[in-house]
Amino acid sequence: MTIKKEEVVCLGIVLKTQSYKESDALVTVYFKDYGKMTLIARGVKKLKSKNAAACQSLTLSEFTFIPRNGLSTLIKASSVDFYRYLKEDIELEAYASYFMEFVLRNEEENQPDLDVFNHLKEALDALNHGYPPQLVYLLYNAYILKRCGVALQVDGCVRCLRQNRIAGLSLEDGGFVCLDCLSLRDKQLDKETLKAFRYINKICFKQIDQLKISQESIDQLIEIMDYYVDEMTGILFKTKKMIKSLEKL
Repeated sequence: MTIKKEEVVCLGIVLKTQSYKESDALVTVYFKDYGKMTLIARGVKKLKSKNAAACQSLTLSEFTFIPRNGLSTLIKASSVDFYRYLKEDIELEAYASYFMEFVLRNEEENQPDLDVFNHLKEALDALNHGYPPQLVYLLYNAYILKRCGVALQVDGCVRCLRQNRIAGLSLEDGGFVCLDCLSLRDKQLDKETLKAFRYINKICFKQIDQLKISQESIDQLIEIMDYYVDEMTGILFKTKKMIKSLEKL
């Protein structure tokens, strides 16, 4: 990232806020133009702070600051979208926290990527607009795999590349398996679920309205995608425990 000496104004999503000294806070933000950065928000814990609301975790805000390697000092901030609907629903907040945890743990400081910002914002917007959270979760998990360089093979058999007679999924090889290549180690699925699996791994959030998937297929796909993410990315998500506990209620 090119470091500038003058003030900049940039849109960003607050990933985490933690206490720093008596009245200050460290605010980790993923910026649209600057990537992941941590700002010192001085006096933000004071009752009269004008920046407090905009610096809360899970908030889309506009920040004024001077970009630096390491810690940058916040000048001012104003909230653009507080995602109040997500913060008032423990289940939705858990899914949103999962998306933010991925960005927080996977992305390097000062390495901007507009695709990362857009996918995070679109996932949060989809939750906030009332789309089924499990569907949004599936789409974001597909993005996680792509971002980690382990996108799944859904255009043909992962073993022989044939595009017809697809019968299941290989949990070891990461993708479709045709009837001829299907083994006892693979997971055989019905046509509806296989079709849904392909869509999940091919479309973007802007096409979410095209997804018409039964709850039975969604439940199967969540189990499968969770397995792929756990085994193929090496990331142990703390927020996943909360999601799993809520699913059992």
